[in-house]
Amino acid sequence: MATSNFKNADSILSVTLRKNQFSAEENSFIGRVTRNTVTLENLIASISEKNPGVSPYMIQHVANLLGDEMIKSWQNAKSVDVLGLGTMYISVAGSISGENPGGSSIPGFKLNFTPSSRAQEALDSLKVDKVIIADSNPVIDRIINTFNQNEERNLLKGKGVRITGTKLKVMGEDSGIWFAPLDSEGNVSKDESAWIEVAKETISCNKPKTLEFYVPDSIAQADYKIVIRTRYCSGEKQLKSVLSTVSKTVNVAA
Repeated sequence: MATSNFKNADSILSVTLRKNQFSAEENSFIGRVTRNTVTLENLIASISEKNPGVSPYMIQHVANLLGDEMIKSWQNAKSVDVLGLGTMYISVAGSISGENPGGSSIPGFKLNFTPSSRAQEALDSLKVDKVIIADSNPVIDRIINTFNQNEERNLLKGKGVRITGTKLKVMGEDSGIWFAPLDSEGNVSKDESAWIEVAKETISCNKPKTLEFYVPDSIAQADYKIVIRTRYCSGEKQLKSVLSTVSKTVNVAA
């Protein structure tokens, strides 16, 4: 098998960091590499360009044959050495529970990959071009007065409000929706005892992209900012720490 020196390879690699909400550490992140996929057609075109005497149709044919044989090997419960670049092997997909687990308890199977030293050498040559720290907090896009479909953030006491955005679902301890009065500089008052909470029974729609609720009847006519706090992650998962977002200023009238 031919060997290559990857140490001088050019690389453009972007990594996105998201705060690890399942860790007790304050500055813990989960990194994800931006995925740029090279197709089989791209690989065949590159090989043909570098090797003019090699037919791209023959490369395609051989690649299809290799793919078929690999699938047959997995169907026969065998691991596959993938062109000397590593081994693709079968593993159980998910956890198993029960007093006497049997074959029916196995949730399914998936393919894992262990790279060879040659493939790992290629990975070790990579250099990060850009690091992006993503904001995992909820995001408010629009606030709509559902009584008259007003999108200028003019709300009415006792009437409906719809907020759209991302990761808005109210879930978990210390979560909720509040109308927070403003201080002299137009910022949210730090005195949380003055915040007016939206009664949870008046929240008619509680979804990641949409919240619908009623403005409290007891609220005074004034300017506020809406504060949303939640432990929502995805599905029914809850975070260890509360995430929050604050809206632009809204006006509440009678």
